[in-house]
Amino acid sequence: MEKIFLSLSELKKINSNLEKIKNKDLKKIIEEIKQARQMGDLSENAEYHSAKKKKFIIEEKIKNIENILSNSEIIEEKDFKKILKIKLKNIKNGEITEYFIGKIQINKKNYITEDSPIAIILKNKNAGDIIKIRKYNGDIIYEILSIE
Repeated sequence: MEKIFLSLSELKKINSNLEKIKNKDLKKIIEEIKQARQMGDLSENAEYHSAKKKKFIIEEKIKNIENILSNSEIIEEKDFKKILKIKLKNIKNGEITEYFIGKIQINKKNYITEDSPIAIILKNKNAGDIIKIRKYNGDIIYEILSIE
């Protein structure tokens, strides 16, 4: 798995969510399983099977979050601020797209590194310039609206 770059505040938020899931949600579902077991025959006990499914989903969520945390690297908030914001307008349909270009890969939508193909196309361009970006479904022509 790729390294995931997180700010300290994002890391705290993820850890807080993980603790809530472990200490509240998981304990609640374990209690539901205990209560469902006491109702008798487990093979025909819908509450028991439903609670087991919920427990599985919660455990998978915990694994995913722990995987993210084990593959994460903390970066300083100031490094997030070194991001260039580019606003593009699709000439064909008028749709506006924003890209955020930085030195490091941040796993968020439209965040790209300065050495990515799109960033290279945008290098030395100005607001008002027309560019062509090749995407999986063909070439798209954009007008650069702003560079901040």
